[in-house]
Amino acid sequence: MYTFYRVFCQTFFGLTGGLKVSGDNIPKKGPFIIVANHQSILDPMILMACIPHKITFLAASYIFQIPLVGQVVRTSGALPVNSNRGNIKSIKHCLSCLLDGGVVGLFPEGGVSLDGNLRPFKHGWAYLALKTGSPVLPVAIAGSRIVLPVGTYIPRRCKINVYAGELIAVERKAKIYRRNMEKLNLKMAAEIDSLLQKTVETELK
Repeated sequence: MYTFYRVFCQTFFGLTGGLKVSGDNIPKKGPFIIVANHQSILDPMILMACIPHKITFLAASYIFQIPLVGQVVRTSGALPVNSNRGNIKSIKHCLSCLLDGGVVGLFPEGGVSLDGNLRPFKHGWAYLALKTGSPVLPVAIAGSRIVLPVGTYIPRRCKINVYAGELIAVERKAKIYRRNMEKLNLKMAAEIDSLLQKTVETELK
């Protein structure tokens, strides 16, 4: 079923202007964690179309209520997280997925950015990385907020640029402190912001 929805996503974005993927850094196998910025409710579908692995998403619970997008992420095996209190069951499932060599995808801003700028990151992805020692793939998405702006449900035509950065190694920690997660958050936010600048440079070429 995941393969079907991946092909569906590729076809969908082919009709809305296409996807351009830059950065030859996507690992051939897991485990790894995908951390991406969040500009549109379409972003999980974009990663499904671009990443040649089954992704277990941790997605905000409101995503599951949205027509089409909710159906796609639910059927693909995404796990809901309440942005205010988290979800222990979903976190444990993601830990098991990574320890089994799987791929987990998160949008650490906790919601769609209204202006395209990065919002402060939540700690969930950093906890998973530190707990399992899984490497992290930073991904920048640009253009999705034009295809489907916040509050709209009819897509527009625009090419979406996706830039995969270099895989970031994370050392596994027996004990995880808030300062460890905050340090990783700062590093990841800076990396994704840099990747977003590269997507702009790619558009200009």
